[in-house]
Amino acid sequence: MSVTIRQARPGDGKQIAEFAMKLVDQHIEYDPVRFARIATLEGMAWFYGGQTGSENATVLLAEIEDQVVGFAYVVYEEKNYAELSMLAAHLHDIYIDEGARRSGAGRQLIDAAVDFAKEHGASKLMLSVAAKNVAAQNFFEQAGFETTMHEMMLVVGD
Repeated sequence: MSVTIRQARPGDGKQIAEFAMKLVDQHIEYDPVRFARIATLEGMAWFYGGQTGSENATVLLAEIEDQVVGFAYVVYEEKNYAELSMLAAHLHDIYIDEGARRSGAGRQLIDAAVDFAKEHGASKLMLSVAAKNVAAQNFFEQAGFETTMHEMMLVVGD
């Protein structure tokens, strides 16, 4: 089973949106207070489809036998004052369909994200992972990522 990575095209928006909505559901299941259901299938298709022409962002697709099995969304920023970072690429989303997990598709998406980061002059690739997503944390650690921050939350309303 061979995995191919390619850049998304505008027509891929619906497929990406379906995976993105699974990612939304997964996060809400982890913590419905922290993660809000602000996304719709149409909104996700519009958002990710619109990123395909961006100069400093990319949506990468993993395919097995011409079937899209996952995606990654990466953004490069020269400076981000809120994050206190320079020359950083951010892996905002990565999702592999359950049937394609352990196929190497996730690792190849990370490798392609690293290539995108380097091509844009990034010195680092950063990501956030849900505290309860231990499987993803282990996957990212195996890929060489290190923990540098912990997000914390205080509920201030009802």
